[in-house]
Formats: sequence, structure tokens, C-alpha cells
Amino acid sequence: MTAKAVKGPVAPATGGSVAMAVVRDLLVLAKARVVSLLVFTGAVGAVLAPGFSRHLLGAGAGLLGIALAGGAGGVINQLIEPSLDQHMRRTRRRPLAVGRISRPHAMMFAAALFATSVLVLLLATNLWTLAFTLIGTLGYGVIYTVYLKPNTPWNIVWGGIGGALPPIIGWTAAGGAPDALLPWSLVALVSVWTPAHFWPLAICCREDYAKACIPMLPVTHGVDRTRREIVKYAIATLIVSLIPVIANQNILYAVAAAGLGFYYLGMTLKLRRMPVDDGMDRYARRVFQVSISYLFALFTLLVIGHYMGPSGVVREAGTAVGALGHHILG
Repeated sequence: MTAKAVKGPVAPATGGSVAMAVVRDLLVLAKARVVSLLVFTGAVGAVLAPGFSRHLLGAGAGLLGIALAGGAGGVINQLIEPSLDQHMRRTRRRPLAVGRISRPHAMMFAAALFATSVLVLLLATNLWTLAFTLIGTLGYGVIYTVYLKPNTPWNIVWGGIGGALPPIIGWTAAGGAPDALLPWSLVALVSVWTPAHFWPLAICCREDYAKACIPMLPVTHGVDRTRREIVKYAIATLIVSLIPVIANQNILYAVAAAGLGFYYLGMTLKLRRMPVDDGMDRYARRVFQVSISYLFALFTLLVIGHYMGPSGVVREAGTAVGALGHHILG
């Protein structure tokens, strides 16, 4: 004789668990993972600025502004295209798509994020930082989502520029000149990296995009053309990744960037040669994931080389000698 399981009453959700669930949904709504990459590239721009140590408050405010404005852009993106999210396996569990967060609440959340970002940047940074942040938010939240994504297969090429601005935002927030070569070389780097980063994922999701009538490159031009474009942009990323060497005279970064660039290019070439099957889709997703590590490594190495490489050592030594001489002569 077997004992039957006795079903007791289900314990009601506690206030703490409900609050945590709401916080998780808000983070998903604000695309926290994407925003974290924006903040990281902005932080590198700030750290590399010549006046970083004298503008810590401004730099911190700039990064907070990037996070808030980026989150607002993510919410706006999902508010504009809820039907697309509902039709795609990758996005159909998002809070707006399943109705866990209502549209009015999402609108209020986006407005609060955006307004707070503007207020922080106005009070603690400068007009250049505010202007670049507004351009980036408008570029992704409106121009890319409303006009580019549903109308052209080259949407990510032009739309990715808005997401490439955090390095110059961080740079100007930390007191850097808005016309300096180094931060704009990083903006260019992220701009050409973005298509090579996104199109492998678009290959994996091509059927979903086709069902949703979104003209992503694999849908309109096929997988082979998309893979050729990925290789082209991987080459462009390798070349552009060396431009900071001109601005920073950083040999350590140059060697590392070249090595990483050729490794990633090799992965895209392998993807280009693979037959179109499930194995190719799995490898395309791996290329997508590695591309994130590639960009993270480039920016990290740039900071390390800037402060610890030969040029950084010489610069710090020169500063120390100058301070010692001033102390002796003064």
C-alpha cells in the first residue's frame, strides 16, 4: 500500500519575493545586460581622459547618466515593438511581452529613467556629455527602433552608432576635449564591431525575424551574404582597433589587439566556410558570445597598457620627476 502525497495550501508570496520579482522584471525591461556593456565602454573612455583624476564626480555622473539613459532606450525599444517580442523565441518571455508589466507602468519607468539621466548630467557634467547622451538615446530608442529596424537590412550598421557613443560620453564627463582622437577611435571601434557582433545572432534567429517580417540581413540577403559581411566587418574591426595606437602610442595594446583581432577573424572565416545546418547555428551563437569577450578584452587591455605599458610608465615617471624637481627648486 503506497501513501498518497498530501497537498497542502500553497504559501503566499512574501513581500520580499514580490519586490525581487519586480526588480528583475525592471532590469530585463531596461536591458541591464546591454546597459552594462555601455557603462563599461563609457568607463574606459572616462579612465583614459587626461583629467580623469580631477573629475571623478563628473565621470561617475557621466556613467550613471549612461546607465539611466541606456535603460530608458531599452524600455522605449520594447514599448515600440511588443508584437515583435511576442513572436520571437529569444524575447517572448520579456515582461511587456507576457504582460507582467503594463504599458503605462513601462512608460512611466522610461520617463523616470530618462528624466533622472538628464538631471544628473545637467547638474554634474557638461553640455557635451548631455548632448552625446541624448543623441545616443534618440539614435537607439527612436531612429533605430522606429525607422531603421523595420525598413532596412542594414539597420544595425547605422543603428549601432548610437550604442557606440559611451566612450566619448565618459571622456567628456571626465573633462576630456570633445574633439580628441582617442575617444572617437573607440566610438569607431564599437561602430564597426557591432555588425560583426550582432549578425551571427541574427543568423541563429533568422526564422523568427522572417515570421515577424523584420528585414534583417540573413532574411533579405541570405546566410551566405551575411557571413561574408561578418568577415568584412571583422577585418574592419581589426584595423580600427589599431587606431588607438596612434592616439596613445601604446605598443602593448597594439600587439594584443592584433592577436585578438586575428583570432576573432579566424572564427568568422570558419563560420563563413561551414555548411548551413544546426552545427553552423551553434557556432554562430558562439561567435556572437566570443565577440563580447573580444570587445571587453580590447578595452581592458587599452586601460592596462595606458597605465602600465611603456608609454604609461614613462608618463608616470615623468610626472614623478617633475614633481620632485618642483619640490627641490620650489
